[in-house]
Amino acid sequence: MKRIILSMLCLTACISLMAQNISGKLVDEAQQPLPYANVVLQTVDSAFVTGTTTGEKGEFKLQKIVAGDYRLAISSIGYQSLYLSLQGFERTADVGTLTLADASQELGEVTVTASSRVSRADQKLIFPSKKQISASNNGVDMLRHLMLPRLRVNSMDGSVGMTDGSSVQLCINGRKATKEEVTALLPEEVIRVEFQEDPGLRYGDAGAVINYIVRRYEVGGSFGYNGMQSLKSGFGNHNLTGKVNFKQSEISFYYGNRLQYFNEIWFDKNETFTFEDGSQYHRSQYAEANKKKNLQQWGAVTYNLQETDKYMLNATVGFSHYNDPDLRMKGKLYTEEFPNSVTDREEWNHDRNLSPYLDLYFQKNLKHKQFLALNVVGTYINTKNRSSYTELLSGEPVVDYYSGIRGKKYSLIGEGIYEKAFKDGGKLSAGVRHTQGYTDNDYNGTLQYSSQMKQADTYAYAQYNGKWGKLGYRLGMGVTRSWFQQIGQEDYETYSLNPRLNLTYAFNDQWSISLNGNVNTMNPSLSQLSAVEQLTDSLQSERGNPNLKPYSYYRSTFRLDYSKGKWDIGLRNQYNYRDKAIMPHIYREDDRFVHSYANHSSFQDWTVGLDGRVGMLWNVLQLSGSIESRKYWSNGIDFRHTQHSIGWDVAATFMYKNFTASVEFQHNSDYFFGEVLATGEEAHAIDLQYRWKRLNVGLRMFNPFQKDYKRNEEDWNKYAGYSYQYHIDDVARMICVTLSWNINFGRDYKSNNKKMQNSDTDAGVL
Repeated sequence: MKRIILSMLCLTACISLMAQNISGKLVDEAQQPLPYANVVLQTVDSAFVTGTTTGEKGEFKLQKIVAGDYRLAISSIGYQSLYLSLQGFERTADVGTLTLADASQELGEVTVTASSRVSRADQKLIFPSKKQISASNNGVDMLRHLMLPRLRVNSMDGSVGMTDGSSVQLCINGRKATKEEVTALLPEEVIRVEFQEDPGLRYGDAGAVINYIVRRYEVGGSFGYNGMQSLKSGFGNHNLTGKVNFKQSEISFYYGNRLQYFNEIWFDKNETFTFEDGSQYHRSQYAEANKKKNLQQWGAVTYNLQETDKYMLNATVGFSHYNDPDLRMKGKLYTEEFPNSVTDREEWNHDRNLSPYLDLYFQKNLKHKQFLALNVVGTYINTKNRSSYTELLSGEPVVDYYSGIRGKKYSLIGEGIYEKAFKDGGKLSAGVRHTQGYTDNDYNGTLQYSSQMKQADTYAYAQYNGKWGKLGYRLGMGVTRSWFQQIGQEDYETYSLNPRLNLTYAFNDQWSISLNGNVNTMNPSLSQLSAVEQLTDSLQSERGNPNLKPYSYYRSTFRLDYSKGKWDIGLRNQYNYRDKAIMPHIYREDDRFVHSYANHSSFQDWTVGLDGRVGMLWNVLQLSGSIESRKYWSNGIDFRHTQHSIGWDVAATFMYKNFTASVEFQHNSDYFFGEVLATGEEAHAIDLQYRWKRLNVGLRMFNPFQKDYKRNEEDWNKYAGYSYQYHIDDVARMICVTLSWNINFGRDYKSNNKKMQNSDTDAGVL
């Protein structure tokens, strides 16, 4: 009898250890809490498992849930019932704030489309499984294993973008974050990931927003390391992070670096120059294999003070540093017209950039569902660049150029956001952001210049989010003011309007369409505006253009999505039009070819793509893929070009117990802008990992099927065209060791969401 009792106690203890919780909050369409609503957990065949009712503030929690497939049924008198599918549930899940529609209206607000994925009218909620968390080394690595449709993650440098080429804004608990901050996230801290395409006016021209909802602590903290190091070369990424909490305060830090040390880099370049008298000059450059190294570093210390649901104060001191100490390229320079005059070409560059910053943020929840946030960021950018170019004939220099640049930039960014929620479920948001910058650059060497520039940009917007039956809409308008002044040049001031319209319609639980259109204002960079000239070689130079003006960028996107069970399939059609686009401009001046910039007539691109994802199959396998057709039209001052290309990618991830294996194949679409064509590169990666407690070790191989990694580029300019091929031998068949280790302790820390993070990275150096 005692043995039976002990066995039952052991079994109960084991079940308790495997048990997880499901929690969330329930509100009505006016975003008011719904108390005493019924929350019932059922099996997939509707058998009762457990249940509860929501509290006074609409919160609910189901405890000690064993892993399995479930159906969550939520109901309340006077409201339409809501059903959530939790297939493959195996870890604690916070389903967030759920909205019950009035019984007299169609629901259309929340539908479940796949295991651990909830689709809302404006975004998708993704709950990482225990396997996906275990297989991930950091926040960016987790995105690779989630395989979100239309999202592309570079496994080498951690960059995140959309398959259509648009940018992605990363966020942590609603606050804008950098890629480095997301890389510092511990995977087990991530509760869920919110994915929103075509976000609001506050995010500018971003194609999507990825928001990590992260656990916080009231006491204790966490520490961790994750990194990747090549066995073939000096290439490596390394990151450290830590947090300590006490009552309402939290102190956190992160530090990361990326070292690139390649033993064999070389290039081949063929150029054709056409002079004003019609004569041509054909030149070929063949560089010897050389070494390249650079070091990037970043870090920050943050203090956070808050009182839950009332206010939050956040202060961050951080820096970024880039150092490329020694890039030397040597080779032969051949000229078709003068075959006996072969010169030796030597080029040397040393670039350094240091940028400390201070970020102060405050937010407060006001009465009547109002919200206010303020953000001030001060940045200093210090730049030191040195370069030389020499051509030698029979050991004697025939061309010898040197350039030294010392640059200083000071900038101040201020932003304010106001939000108001209404009883009908609508929300009004408005904001204003102002940037003030001053740049002082000194150019020494063969040519000497001094450049002082002042720049001010102001952006204000208002936007309303609402819903009408199954139709969700977002309507907004922004106004941009740009001002620029350069000593010795006339200043300019421009105003532009930035409207935005987003429509989403759900036919049923599986099919939905969305139509999005917006107009953004694109400002020239300070380096493009700089009235400075730098000699490149004996025939060419680079020069800024102070007469550049901001231009309008029109973007429209149509998507048709199907989601059911483990399947996600989407068809996208995107058209972009840039009016008076700023593109490279080459012109002749006294037998010299000047590379500059100009406002050209227009640039257009049209993309049609198909994206798909399926998983988890048999609870171990995920598959994803996409294919797209892209066409460009480039209309310049003195050129007309069209270009078409096809791109595709496929990926698979296999997860079994503590083992993870993944493979990626990419054939990127060609990128074309102005007159420059960058051929889509081939990229492959194979990843093997093993998890042991809090240690994750693995091997990752890049481009296993290539003997030589190369990038091709062409310039179709009629005066100074070229074809260029860049080789990095070390990147082909490069094997890296991956390692992550972390510890954490403490209990949940109910943190508010910081809404902004501004930064300045434009040094203004030509």
